[in-house]
Formats: sequence, structure tokens, C-alpha cells
Amino acid sequence: MTMRLAARKIAIAVVCWMALSALGFARSWEIADFGDNIQVQQDGSALVRERITLNFEGDWHGIHRTIPIQYPGPRGTNYTLFVKIVRITEGEGNALKYESSTSGDFLDLKIPIPGASDATRVVEIEYTVRNAVRFFNDHDEFYWNVTGNDWPVPIHHVSAIVSFPANTAGSLRAQAFTGVYGSSAHDATSEVNGAEVAFATTSSLPMRGGLTVDVFIPQGLLSQPGALTRFGWFLSSNPVVFLPFVTLGVMYLLWRWKGRDPDPGVSVAPQYEPPKDISPAEAGTLLDDTTHPRDITSTIVD
Repeated sequence: MTMRLAARKIAIAVVCWMALSALGFARSWEIADFGDNIQVQQDGSALVRERITLNFEGDWHGIHRTIPIQYPGPRGTNYTLFVKIVRITEGEGNALKYESSTSGDFLDLKIPIPGASDATRVVEIEYTVRNAVRFFNDHDEFYWNVTGNDWPVPIHHVSAIVSFPANTAGSLRAQAFTGVYGSSAHDATSEVNGAEVAFATTSSLPMRGGLTVDVFIPQGLLSQPGALTRFGWFLSSNPVVFLPFVTLGVMYLLWRWKGRDPDPGVSVAPQYEPPKDISPAEAGTLLDDTTHPRDITSTIVD
């Protein structure tokens, strides 16, 4: 009986130790707040400042910020946002190292965060965006995915303030979408105040959920970039469209180099008399690469 009691105590101790170990090694993190301040410029570019508040439990090394940069355009083409990182800092303003890479339709930022162990950390990301505004025939549009839809954790609160040039005051219309990619939910508020629009979520976003804002701008208030600039953006976004033209150019150069008949270097004098010592059958065959009965008959008569 004593040995049974001792074995039971040992088993209980082992279970308790395993449970405490599991708690000690538990790791999780979440985004407490995601705030954007976006300044849209007269030429349709934008300056974006993000402030992300992160809660870490356990030991972590950093995060990945994935920014969507490519969307479907008209007639099967691609529409690209050209993003340039200005700086990435922690809450106190100290610069953070990061690695940037493009994968498919996204720009991925790998950001190591010192001290991300049972702590709250703030990361601030500042970047510029060219081609941020879409210019249509009857209106312009600023369509922006604030958070992206690739966060593997929930986001408790998201807000964004989007400011436009002063001449747009009183003419803006806005709406917001929340949820996973493709969702049409509207769990967010949008408030237009002059040339500024404020957005905020009304509930937490789930894993892979995000906030997308859409602002309608009357045509003519912003200045569309020049045709040469737009052509360069289109070429960078859709290089395959120009592949046939490149192929044609290469083939033409090869023909010029290898395919053209060589220059004989002398003038060819016309000859009006038939060549000597050639029969009518041979002459007829040379004319159309075919021997006809009349060619043979002419040879017999000749």
C-alpha cells in the first residue's frame, strides 16, 4: 500500500511538472492596435506611416509585415503599387533592421524586434507609394488595404486617417470593408471631415482579417501623372504584354545579320536572249519547276 501511495505521488508530481513546463513554454502574440496615417499627394502618390502595437507572450524574434502591391487591372492586366520603404523604427524611434523581398503580389518585410519576450512592443513603418490613386474616366479612387490579409493573429483595433490636398475638401465619399480577403462586411466607421477621412473598426479582426478603405474623388482635383510615366508603370507591371514585340525585334535583327541574301557586289545586267545550249524542256521546267507535255513536244520539234 505504501508503494502504491508513493507511485501515485510520483505520477502526480510528474503531471504537475509537465503542466508547468507547458505553461512555461507557451508562446503567443497578437496585435493590440494598428494605426495608419496616410497623406495622399496631388500627383496621386502617398506617404504612409504605420504604428503597430504588438503583445508578445513567450520568446519571439520579430514579425513579417506583408504589403499587397499588385492587383488585377482592366482586360487581364496587372495594376502595381510601387512601394519604397523610408524607415522602420521601434516606439522610441530607434531604427530597426529589416529584410525586404517581393513574393508574388506582395512585398514582405522581415522585421526582427529586440526584447520581444513577454512584452509589448511598438513598430513604426514609413513608406512611400507611387501609383496609389486610380484615375478613371469619370472619377478618381484611393483604394487601400490598410492592414493586409496575411496576419496569422487577430487584430483588436484598426484605425486609419487619410488626408488629401485641400482642393478636395467637401467632395470626398468613403466606405470601408472588413474581414478576410473578398469579404464585403462593413464592421468599421468612416467619417469625412473636409479633406480628411477617418476610419476605425468596430470589432476585432480575425486571423487573416483586414481593413480596406475606399475613397471616391471627383475627377480633375488630383493631377494624373504624365503619359510617359504611366507607360513605364504599365511596362513594369505587365512585361509579358511586350514579349511579342521583343521577339519580333530579335527576329528582325537576326534576319539582318544572318538571313539576308548577300550583296553580290556587282550590278546584274539583264539578258533578253535565251541562254545558249538549253533545250525547250529545260527552259520550261526552270520557269515553273514543272515539266509539262508541251515542254517535251517543243524539245522534239526543236
